[in-house]
Amino acid sequence: MKKDVDIAVLIMAAGASRRMEGIKQLMPWKSSNFLLETIKTVQNTNAKSLHVVLGSNVEFITTQCSLKEKNIDIIVNSNWKNGLGDSIAHGVKVLLKQRPTLDGILICLADQPLLSFEYLNLLIEEIIKHPSKIIATNYNKKVGVPALFPKLLFKELSVLKGDFGAKEILNNKSNAIIPLDAADQIADVDTNLEYQNLLNRTNNTLNS
Repeated sequence: MKKDVDIAVLIMAAGASRRMEGIKQLMPWKSSNFLLETIKTVQNTNAKSLHVVLGSNVEFITTQCSLKEKNIDIIVNSNWKNGLGDSIAHGVKVLLKQRPTLDGILICLADQPLLSFEYLNLLIEEIIKHPSKIIATNYNKKVGVPALFPKLLFKELSVLKGDFGAKEILNNKSNAIIPLDAADQIADVDTNLEYQNLLNRTNNTLNS
């Protein structure tokens, strides 16, 4: 069994978050914002590298988060309006040119602020034991991201289209998937109301 795997993380942050008043990636959270806190979480994992896929408001987000000063690898998808699937495909293609020997790609979203680095490490630990399977997050009767994809699915990731992200791969019954339970670490934050509910639910973690 291979004990050390080369895993890269793609943090998807290219969308315009039209349902939220403001730029979702920059919504205040803890000591900074959603995107920066997600970056901090990923930096604490056993992944070998992290890459942020940006599109809408790319210059503003890059500047506000000082991403270049922090030496964060930025992948820009100029076709971000084509949807999350297109942004994932673009990110994967750029990533594989840089890192052709990768064992797996972990796809995360910038708007799941409750996820811990310990949970993401569990995904990585599972792919060490099951290198040909997708390790995904359990959402009751379906699975979703964060999800760690093995090398044999890189080609499928690189041709995704539309706004359904990696759902077509995750919903394909022929793909072997191991679902992990993230328990109370999953939160959808697509609107201002959901954002306020999150702050209330976490006793205003923002102020911690």
